[in-house]
Amino acid sequence: MRDAWTLLPTLVLLPGCSGEVTALAALVFSMSFGAWLVGRDRRRRAMLEAEVLRRAIATGRHREIEQHLRRELALAAAGEAVSVERQWLARAQLGGLLVAEWRLEEASALYDEQSTKLSPHLHALAAFGRHEIACLAEPASAERLAKIRGDRDACLRFVPPAYQPTVAQAWNALEGLCLARMGRAREAAALLEHGLESLGYNPARVVYLFHLGQAYEQIGERRHAVARYEQAMQSFPGTRLASEARARCLALGTGGRDELFRGMLPESPTPALALSRSERSR
Repeated sequence: MRDAWTLLPTLVLLPGCSGEVTALAALVFSMSFGAWLVGRDRRRRAMLEAEVLRRAIATGRHREIEQHLRRELALAAAGEAVSVERQWLARAQLGGLLVAEWRLEEASALYDEQSTKLSPHLHALAAFGRHEIACLAEPASAERLAKIRGDRDACLRFVPPAYQPTVAQAWNALEGLCLARMGRAREAAALLEHGLESLGYNPARVVYLFHLGQAYEQIGERRHAVARYEQAMQSFPGTRLASEARARCLALGTGGRDELFRGMLPESPTPALALSRSERSR
C-alpha cells in the first residue's frame, strides 16, 4: 500500500470541488462530511486524507501540513493561480492547527483580510474563524454571543436543507465555546456535546474538548469532566491544552486542590467545582 504521507499535498486541494462544497466542508471542519459532499468517486480518497491529517496530529508530524498550507498561501500572495476557495480552505485548516496550539495571534493574522467581497459560503467560513479566535483571545461577552448567533442564522439560510443539521452542529460548538468562556457552564456543556460530532477531524477539537471538560468541572460533573479531559489529551498531544487537560485529570483523580494547576494556562477559565447561586437557579 502506498505510504499515506504521499497524500499530504492533497490535504488542501481536493480536485473537482466546487467553491461552495469546499467552503461548507471547511466550515464544519469534518472531512467525513466533506467526503459526502464531493461525491461518491472522491469519498474514499477524502476519507483517507482525513485519516492522514489525524495521523499527522497523533504522531507529531503536523508541521509538514503547516508548512504545506503556508506555502499554498504564499503562492497565492505572490500571484499564483490559486482560487479564492482554496485559499480560504487553506486559511481555515492552518487556523485550526494554530488555534489548537494556542498560537492565537498567528491565527488571527490569517483572517485580517476584508471578506466583504467573498461569497456567502466563504464569508461564513471567515466569520466562523474570527469568532473562534475572538472567543479565546478576548473576554467573552453577550455581544460576541449575539454576533455568533447572527452569523449562524445567516449561514444556515444558504445551506441546503439536507446539510443544515451538520453545519448547525459546528455553530453549536462555537456557541458553546463562547458560553464556556463566559462562565455559563451548564448551557455550554449541552451545546458543546451536541456540536462535537462535527469536529471529528478538526485540529482545534482539543480546544472544544478542554472547554467541555471545564464546563463539566464547573457544574460538579467530575466523571464527565475527566472523560472529556482524557479525550483532549489524546486529540492533539503536545499542545498546551492537552497538557492542561492532563493536569486537571490528575487533580480530579487524586482529590488535589482546585487551583493546583491553575498557573499553567492563565488564559483558560478557572474551574469552580461548587455550583454558583446563578447556576443552581437555572
